[in-house]
Amino acid sequence: MRSFLTRNAGLKGLALGLSVLLWFSITGRRRQRVSERGYVVPLAVVNVPSDLVISSPLPDTVDVRLRGPFTAIRLADPAKMEAVMDLTGSSPGEKVYNLTPDDINAPEDLEVVSIHPSAVPIRIETIVRRQLPIAPRFTPRPPPGLKARVDPPTALVIGPRSRLQTLDSIATDPISLEGRPPNFSVPTTLALDPSIRILRPRRAVIVSVHRSPAP
Repeated sequence: MRSFLTRNAGLKGLALGLSVLLWFSITGRRRQRVSERGYVVPLAVVNVPSDLVISSPLPDTVDVRLRGPFTAIRLADPAKMEAVMDLTGSSPGEKVYNLTPDDINAPEDLEVVSIHPSAVPIRIETIVRRQLPIAPRFTPRPPPGLKARVDPPTALVIGPRSRLQTLDSIATDPISLEGRPPNFSVPTTLALDPSIRILRPRRAVIVSVHRSPAP
């Protein structure tokens, strides 16, 4: 019996010590106060199919309430958390994405108690391309007889189908006519639209202006 107890005494002592430490660790966690705290975390969208685009506004953040041991709550860093909307397999149309605790990237030892908003309306559209004429825009209002030519004359744009269907041209940024000679050429950029992207031209366009002399 004595030989059995003393055989591999070192390993048995190590195992006993680890068991004691584990027991204290578990019981220590149980003795901790359970706390709740709210966090504001960014909302990320992933896996949008390449031929689709989100055309509705989305919240930048969501409010998340977490519950867990006091120490874990105190050490939780909201900068390392996020809410994730996974749009794998989505199709065009309007839908409501319901955020669940599984969509919240938070420390594993914390429980997601609530999410607000938990239901996010979203509109998904097909991406289309269109070749549109470029329309120069002047300030102040151009006088009669002004003629303008744009080089290149058209732009290739990409964006949601519903938005591009409403466009018949792409405007330039305002070009001032004050202090200009009757005939001049000036480089300018195209007016930005947050819902569409300009594929071509990738550089500034040149607007050439010719004003007929007053009668």
